[in-house]
Amino acid sequence: MSTENLLEKILAVPVGKVVDVLEEILNSDIKLQIIEQNTVSPHKFERKVTISSDELPVIKAHAKFDSTVLPEFILDELLKKKQGIGSILIQNNISATRKVISMNHHSDGNKATREYEIIVDGTVWFTILEEIRLENLGASKNS
Repeated sequence: MSTENLLEKILAVPVGKVVDVLEEILNSDIKLQIIEQNTVSPHKFERKVTISSDELPVIKAHAKFDSTVLPEFILDELLKKKQGIGSILIQNNISATRKVISMNHHSDGNKATREYEIIVDGTVWFTILEEIRLENLGASKNS
């Protein structure tokens, strides 16, 4: 499968299914790691996550969320820093949609970036900026 086809599959994945789909299409062990999570103001948080395949980062994500918008049980799970946002939503049977704000495929062909919102019942719960490392997708698949 070409890197472009891999990218298309990743971009089409429903909220909360990225790790599952990467495991399937790359046929490798995928790890989601929460690098850091910080409070930037009394109710605003930022979270940095890396999703790796064969120890190579394939997706780096920067999420922003406002604690005043989220149900307390979702915020409690986020603050534990043990699971990805999508996994928490799925575990709690929360139906979410993704609204893409921007998508850029960088001219060097090594990465693509996407900014999107995760929306639940018409309310933005999260804003995510992703960097998809295309050269690592290819390296992981071909190793």
